[in-house]
Amino acid sequence: MTATGKLDSALDSARSGVVAVRRPDLGVLQLRGADVLRYLHSVSSQHTADLRPGDAARALLLSPKGKIEFAFRMAVLEGGALLDTELEAAGDLADRLARFVFRYDVEVRRGPDRTGEIHALSLLGDAAGEALDAAGLPAPPARPDRATLGDGLVVYRTELGLDLVGLRPGAVAAAAAALEAAGMAWAPLEAWDLSRVERGVPRWGAELTDDVLAEEAGLLGSYVHMDKGCYPGQETVARVHNRGQVQRRLAGLRFDDLDDAGSVPALRTDLVTEDGRRAGQVRSVVRHPGLGTIGLAYVRGAVGTGARVLAGDLGATVMELPFQAQAPNREQASRST
Repeated sequence: MTATGKLDSALDSARSGVVAVRRPDLGVLQLRGADVLRYLHSVSSQHTADLRPGDAARALLLSPKGKIEFAFRMAVLEGGALLDTELEAAGDLADRLARFVFRYDVEVRRGPDRTGEIHALSLLGDAAGEALDAAGLPAPPARPDRATLGDGLVVYRTELGLDLVGLRPGAVAAAAAALEAAGMAWAPLEAWDLSRVERGVPRWGAELTDDVLAEEAGLLGSYVHMDKGCYPGQETVARVHNRGQVQRRLAGLRFDDLDDAGSVPALRTDLVTEDGRRAGQVRSVVRHPGLGTIGLAYVRGAVGTGARVLAGDLGATVMELPFQAQAPNREQASRST
């Protein structure tokens, strides 16, 4: 079976059951101290002041102009919180948070600290909870705004299934071993990226960057608490929301058929309409075994679903998200195996 065939099998497993993916792309921070929740409430887009141990939330750190600088997830612990974000952002996020804690009882540190250790894994698919049970691991939380804490792990519900993040060194490796002993099927990290593009899930560094407003990315109500004020960028968030419109939105792209040798558009390739007008910008592109070449892009408000656009010389159709609602291109997938 080719690499494409293996990915197609992994995605089928995620739809019909479960498949696991190791997540070396995630980094972890631990915040400790009596003022952690009060501090995060003052600097982030999320209402954290009233959270309790076992609560989970997602938040942004914004520039004064309301642009996304950092995106992270958090679980509230006794005496602090565990944060995770993209590995390449974790160090800068830690520095940013540590820079302004002088008025608060807060300690910011990276961890769990073991060189080269993978701190997280994802279970893709509706049967992820059953897989945890079969492996003797902590049960998933009932809701996305809760986290299960146990065996040195934090378990989250996600749009794609479940995530396990390590609270202490070795916890994720032990969980992976337990899953393997229970017969878990594994897939490469590419399967997670294919799944998140298919579902239209934005990620920091691609769709969530310092030139993007939270509302453009569709993050109001998830990463941004709309009844909370007094944090950097809040005035811009409120002003944009109250006006009821943004200049662009996150949408899907389905590219015309490309052969295996064809190059895909690079990050931030500009989009134009077929008559040469500005249409938006490409943010992620993947070769999906079932759907063909698809991507995520910011498209201008005047560019509707079904519109034809060009990324360089490549044609594409603007799609509603998630792609999962679209019929998979099984003929193309079978040609690739």
